[in-house]
Amino acid sequence: MAAAFLLALGARAERVVPADAVARQAGVKVISIVDSVQDYSRNCQGCHGHTGVSVSEVPDLKDRVGYFVHTPEGRRFLVQVPGVALSMLDDRRLADLLNWMLRAYSAAQLPEDFEPYTEREVATLRKAPLAKVLPVREQVIRGLVRSGVIDAPERLAFKSLGATR
Repeated sequence: MAAAFLLALGARAERVVPADAVARQAGVKVISIVDSVQDYSRNCQGCHGHTGVSVSEVPDLKDRVGYFVHTPEGRRFLVQVPGVALSMLDDRRLADLLNWMLRAYSAAQLPEDFEPYTEREVATLRKAPLAKVLPVREQVIRGLVRSGVIDAPERLAFKSLGATR
């Protein structure tokens, strides 16, 4: 289809070379992105960035998201955030994605006894997506401070606001 489009623009067919052929000719190794990594890149990376860090208005995942699973409220929150709860991924893939994301971006912040999300847990929790995310997030963070998981709410603040929202 792309070749047909280029031909319609007057390009000569022999000059149309697929990008993967160019990469192979140059000796570039292209890593295959599959499973949870692929799901993250398609569903989360646009906002949260490929390293778990993005723009200041979006919460960082890197070195932070693991704190949330220290409490039942935080664990529930991660699944009920609308972008997660309303994801097109099925419950198993969504559980796998959450578990991958927690380990990939925030393994050091996970509780020692971390229990991975299960398909059943995700199926139950995502039935109630949050209508108002920020007040629930603030409540979860206050609970993490009260329980001693984090020392201050600023640890999980949005970069642009210097607060939990």
